[in-house]
Amino acid sequence: MSIRFLQALALALGVVASLPAFAEAPTLRWPLPLPAGQPWRIVDLREGNGIRHEEYIPRGQGVEDYRDRIVVQRMVSQNLNPETYLAHVSAGLRAHCSELTTSGLFASERDGLPSAALTVYCSRFDSRSYGYVVAQKAVLDGDHLFVVEREWRLPAFSVDATGLPQFGAGSPDDEAIKREIRLALRWLVEQVQPGGAVIAPAPPPAKLPQHPKRRS
Repeated sequence: MSIRFLQALALALGVVASLPAFAEAPTLRWPLPLPAGQPWRIVDLREGNGIRHEEYIPRGQGVEDYRDRIVVQRMVSQNLNPETYLAHVSAGLRAHCSELTTSGLFASERDGLPSAALTVYCSRFDSRSYGYVVAQKAVLDGDHLFVVEREWRLPAFSVDATGLPQFGAGSPDDEAIKREIRLALRWLVEQVQPGGAVIAPAPPPAKLPQHPKRRS
C-alpha cells in the first residue's frame, strides 16, 4: 500500500488535529478541471473538520498499484501561504527519499489569489522499488488553501550531479515522462484555479440540415 502523501503531511503539520469542528464552507467545493488524456475516475472522497479530500486515478489502474494519481485538498490555511505549504511537503518527503530534487517553483497571482507550483522528484521511496514525481499547486483563497497534486509512481530512478532526474537517460520512456510532467505543469498553472468554471470538452459540430434533391 502506498503512503498517502498529503494525509501524512497534514497530520505531521497538525492540520487535522488542531482544526475546530465546523460546517464546511462553500469554498470547499471549488470545481477542478481534470486534465485531458486520461479517463479519470474518483476513488476517494472525504469531508469533515474543515477539510475536503479527493483522489482520482485513471480507469484501468488499481487503487493499490496505480501509476497516475490526482489528489485534491481544500483546508484551512492556518497562516501557511502557498510557498510555505509546498516547502513543508518537500521537507516531509525528503526524509523518505534516497535522493530528492525539486524544480519549477512558480509563484503567481490571479484574480487576487496568490499561488505557487512546485515539482518534487523522489528517486526511491524508502526501500520500495519505486519513486515518485509530484507536481503540486497551492492557492490561497482567504483563510483556505486549495491544493492539487498530480502524481506519478515510477520505477526507481536517479538524480544526477546537477540535480536533474534521470528516468533512463536518452530512452523513449525518459522523454515521454518528461513530456507528461511538462503538460501537467501547464495544466496546473493555466487551468487549476479556485472558482473557475469546469472546462468541458467542446461539443461536436452541429450537422447541417439536408435539403432534398431537386427532381429533374
